[in-house]
Formats: sequence, structure tokens, C-alpha cells
Amino acid sequence: MTKYWNAARIRRIKKRTEQATERSVRKLKAEKERGRSFTSGDAKKNAQLMLDALGLSLRRRMVARLRRGGAMSLSKLADPYGITLPTALVHIQCLERSGLVTTHKHGRIRMCMYRAGSFEELAHWIATDNLRSIM
Repeated sequence: MTKYWNAARIRRIKKRTEQATERSVRKLKAEKERGRSFTSGDAKKNAQLMLDALGLSLRRRMVARLRRGGAMSLSKLADPYGITLPTALVHIQCLERSGLVTTHKHGRIRMCMYRAGSFEELAHWIATDNLRSIM
């Protein structure tokens, strides 16, 4: 049987190759994101992420405020710092990727919570004298 190269067949083949390319791009993005986010059991990577996240004083102050005040909305958390909500969201997402805070949405409100176990993990990792391995 001979296959003819008509317009419909060309469209189908083009669509299939585009879908395959999109799948591979999504797969690479997901793999990259896994490398940039908290993974339980990988202390070295988690410590690196936490130390990077705590490099900015604004983020340290946000974590300290969450620790003192408990769970609060993103707008309430960002209010004393005079930053916009999109900027605050970027900082919270960085802290969330590092495992220092957790967030969830309740309707239109994003609630932020301090995660105490992450600092214990960081302290344990530093106490085992692994600090030289990330530098």
C-alpha cells in the first residue's frame, strides 16, 4: 500500500512531532525543578537551598515573623516590609522551595506557615561538619 503525502497527513505528522517536543521540554523543566526544590533525605542539597534562601535579610525577617506570629496570609506577612504582593510571592516561593515554609491556598488567600523541622535538619547538617562540602 502506498502512502500519499496529502495535507492532512502532513498536519498529523507535524502535530505529533510538536507534541513530542513539548513532552520532552516539560520533562526537562520538571527535572530542573526537582533539582531546585526540597527533597527529603538529601541533606546536602537541602542545606544549600536553605542557605541560599536565607541569604537575603528580607527572607530571614519573613521567616522570623512567621515563627513568632504563626500562620498568616501573604498580604499580612508582606505588609510591614513595604513590598508588593508579587514580590512577596517570589520570596515566599523561594522559601517554600527550600523547605523553610509551607503555603496553601484557602480561596483567594495564600496562607504561609513556618516549618520548624527544616532548621533542625540544617543545624544537624552543619553540626556534622559538612559545611566545607558545599563551598
